[in-house]
Amino acid sequence: MNGRNNWYRLDNAAKIIPASVSGADTRVFRLVCELNEEVDPHVLQQALDRALEAFPYMNCCLRKGIFWYYMDELDHGAVVHEEYTRALKSLYVPGRRNLLYRVVYRKNRIMLEMFHVLADGTGGFMFFSAIITEYLVQKHGLDRSLVAGEGFGPSVDELRDDAFSRFYEKEKKKKRNYLKEMFPTTAYHLKGTYDENMDAHLIEGTSSVRRILDICHAHHVTLGVFVTSVWIESILRQMKRSEYDHPVVVSVPVNLRQFFPSETSRNFFGVINVSYDPASYDGTLESILPVIGEEFRKMLLPENVQQTMNSYSALEHNLAIKPVPLALKDLTVRGIKYMMDRGVTTSVSNVGKVDIPEPLHPYIHKFCSFMACKTVFLCISTFEDCIVFGVVSAFEEHTTEKFFFRRLTELGADVEIASNDYYA
Repeated sequence: MNGRNNWYRLDNAAKIIPASVSGADTRVFRLVCELNEEVDPHVLQQALDRALEAFPYMNCCLRKGIFWYYMDELDHGAVVHEEYTRALKSLYVPGRRNLLYRVVYRKNRIMLEMFHVLADGTGGFMFFSAIITEYLVQKHGLDRSLVAGEGFGPSVDELRDDAFSRFYEKEKKKKRNYLKEMFPTTAYHLKGTYDENMDAHLIEGTSSVRRILDICHAHHVTLGVFVTSVWIESILRQMKRSEYDHPVVVSVPVNLRQFFPSETSRNFFGVINVSYDPASYDGTLESILPVIGEEFRKMLLPENVQQTMNSYSALEHNLAIKPVPLALKDLTVRGIKYMMDRGVTTSVSNVGKVDIPEPLHPYIHKFCSFMACKTVFLCISTFEDCIVFGVVSAFEEHTTEKFFFRRLTELGADVEIASNDYYA
């Protein structure tokens, strides 16, 4: 390491995360690379150490200040080890100077788990791709210049840039009351028996990208609209008619790098909520698709994307909240988070196509991603012709997942299912 003791402010999305950790919602996400061979742990450790030269910001612990949390850079990185605990276990322990990520392996799988204050899914995959690239270069003696040159693209400063602060735009016209908007109408809430140990249940459904896209094209919708609509239908199929007075609301993270020129590996995402009235469902997917398509279209208009990004600055730029001590801020954030959760049924995150150098593709089977949650969370990852639907559930029953994968099969997709419920 460089021997310096750097510290960093939390980005605006990360500021609310430490106070919102609760039970099964550890705010940890998991990225997986399944190789076509067994993992060599010695080479993996060397690969991680080299990748950290480009991502020193990852070697941080979380500390409490008087008014805000902050990141304190440590002088060591993670030690790679074989996975021996359940997935998505908590990484943040208040008061402890521990790393906020772990790299583990199992047979032919490499896993990166990360506390959400460090990065979002896109930023996490940037770091993970650097690790996988270096691993395969060293393992197979590949020509480094053909896969990544002498670095991993953006500079260290670009990777740790706080893009929220850089692109925040103070509104000159009528100011929106973002805090008021955080108290939405109550949505339908999924029901089930919570795991008594608060362990995360992971289900992994793998299908063909080409086949899924063919189905999307047949319905004249994008992948995001299609999957969100099928997920909503899977929830509707388990609802009672007496529960139709509450909308099904899906929280959808949006990668803001698509709208603003940034190569940061830190958090830079917004969240849109798409809503569907169960009374509009006539038993067909066609009654859902146009509604969700229009919701996506409206929410992703440039002016709405800017407002979504600005909303993450609401706490930082609120003059009444700025001087409040951290302990009171935490109580406020927990209250806001509780009210926001009332307005959301579930979440769907399309991480998208994993960016990895072409010469490495023959060594990799697939990538997948998972996010800890209080109820059920669906992540979508694609690599070559593999699309993986990674579902995390805090429930012992898997009703939504069952309906979802059955529906994909009915629509013509072949889906291979795996679950950590059956790990030895």
